[in-house]
Amino acid sequence: MAVGICAVAAWALGGDERAPRAHAPAEGEAASCEELSPAARRGKRIYQRGATEDGRAVQGAIAGGAAALSGREAACAGCHGPSGEGTTEGGVTAPPLAAERRLAASGERGGGAGQGRGAGDGAMTAAALVTAIREGRGPAGKWLSPVMPRYRLAEADLSDLVEYLDCVGRDLDPGVTAGSVALGAALPLTGPEAPAGAAARDVLMAAFAEVNARGGLYRRRLELRVEDSAGPAGEAGATARLLDRGVLALVGSAFDGDPALRARLSEERAPLVGPLALAGAPGFAGGAGGAGAPGLAGGAPGRARDIAAGADDMVFQVLPGPDVLARVAVKHLAGAPATAGALALVVHTRDRAGEAWASGAREEAAHRELPPPSTLPFEPGRLSPRDVADAARVHGAKAVLFWGPGAELASARAALDAAGSAVPIYASVGSIAGHAGALSRELAGSVLFLYPGSLGERERASEDALRAFLRRAGVAPGPLGIQASAYVAAQIAIEALKRAGAHATREGLIAALERLRDFDAGPAPRVTFARNRRTGVLGASVFRMNPTSDTAVRASEWIEVVP
Repeated sequence: MAVGICAVAAWALGGDERAPRAHAPAEGEAASCEELSPAARRGKRIYQRGATEDGRAVQGAIAGGAAALSGREAACAGCHGPSGEGTTEGGVTAPPLAAERRLAASGERGGGAGQGRGAGDGAMTAAALVTAIREGRGPAGKWLSPVMPRYRLAEADLSDLVEYLDCVGRDLDPGVTAGSVALGAALPLTGPEAPAGAAARDVLMAAFAEVNARGGLYRRRLELRVEDSAGPAGEAGATARLLDRGVLALVGSAFDGDPALRARLSEERAPLVGPLALAGAPGFAGGAGGAGAPGLAGGAPGRARDIAAGADDMVFQVLPGPDVLARVAVKHLAGAPATAGALALVVHTRDRAGEAWASGAREEAAHRELPPPSTLPFEPGRLSPRDVADAARVHGAKAVLFWGPGAELASARAALDAAGSAVPIYASVGSIAGHAGALSRELAGSVLFLYPGSLGERERASEDALRAFLRRAGVAPGPLGIQASAYVAAQIAIEALKRAGAHATREGLIAALERLRDFDAGPAPRVTFARNRRTGVLGASVFRMNPTSDTAVRASEWIEVVP
């Protein structure tokens, strides 16, 4: 637990004029913190990330060498809070570091450079400061808290850190002013997907307007800035323009899983809440086979192994990706008495989403000590149905896990039927979204569909509530799945901003998202995030279609998978 480096720096700096001096802000000085100096920006990186500007990780160890800390786990913000507000956890109190409070606690009088300390505090030279940080001894030779790490920190880095401590809790992150918080969304406003982009934009604006009508959050209005993701450089270009304009976070923004874009979000610590994958999404924008579900178009296709995502990943998606859905299919297959311990054949498109589907199936099979599934990758539009039937027979498959367009799913099911094979096919409704018409009623009735949204009474209640919101806000009818996704993203972002507190920062928002547990965001299953969990929903329902009524018939209760 990184309790001490900032507390020591704030309390111990003193008489040596060569050492950077912490001081209470003078009148009018708060405005200077809105634009940090280069040194303070470097210090902010150390404070929040435990890393220097050139990428060196801050190193430290608990007294006695009981535990070594490095990088983010050694960052000041981990214990003192993103805004220096101080925390108490496990009976250990990390003191507040906001300039006024920390110096009041230390006994410093007045506040400008040159002001002295309370009697008996002891002189603190630059060399003594190094001793305090590296050895854990205070200015009077007293041992500091044993849970405070003993750090190896260069003098230049220490100087940067202390300069930032004069502004912690008063600096403004991108997109934040005294009266507003700007959030961004990269959405298609031109081209064939423009109606979907406009639908998402209108819902986001309506959700924020509803908050503003109640006085905003901590007297700040929520503003939405939108860039056209169908314009120059696509989603990455639109997102870059938003970040350059200055937004605190992205909400309901189009995202296809691009690694370069993910890396930039990580580097800038800019969270993306509830991304919209407008094509191939793990959801079903038209509802579950006519059952009337609003569905969700969120999630990031191709996001393999999301449940192991670390804290550096800034994409907080709502619905599970193909990997998690495949794990649900394997878990359901393994739980059926007739197929327990069964072999599976994974048929998937040769792309990022399909590979993630296959990866999830392999992971869950290994977790359950089942035989590894065989795979049959194919180029979209070029699947040989006969190959599916032959592979299922050769490998003795008891089920087929299919990821791909609806036309190929229909041909695969027909080929199995023609070969006299009754093995079930599992498929995600997200993979066939937009192509469901290729499935006849009879074929659809013989497929087990995975659906990560709500079904039954909760589904109907959520849809009714969403429609009521859209009417109340004057939002024109549109693709309900997209509207549901944007609404969920907005509600999650609003709740996280509430929990982050009055000093709106990216780090505070990230921390609030990581503490979100079982949150009801409306037309979605309840959402949970964590430090190493970036998918809010880790499960799905399995259902069949009733060929005579076009309604969904449950084949399972909700199935959850765990990291």
